[in-house]
Amino acid sequence: MPQYFFNTSNGSPHIDDAGMNLPDIGAARREAVRYGGSLLSDDPDMVMQDNGFRIDVVDEAGSRCFAVRVVIED
Repeated sequence: MPQYFFNTSNGSPHIDDAGMNLPDIGAARREAVRYGGSLLSDDPDMVMQDNGFRIDVVDEAGSRCFAVRVVIED
């Protein structure tokens, strides 16, 4: 099973060094949304930074697969 890493940023980066084994990219997308929702539920102010909140999902080789971004637009 491929391993995916969920690196977060809301002004300062946090690198996921554990990762998660998931069956495919679709499962990684669902997990990124769940993970982001959980983090925002615990600390909704993290989206208030200038660039919002972002999860970059990377594969075992370190290549970015996709990103989930949450921003507030006025």
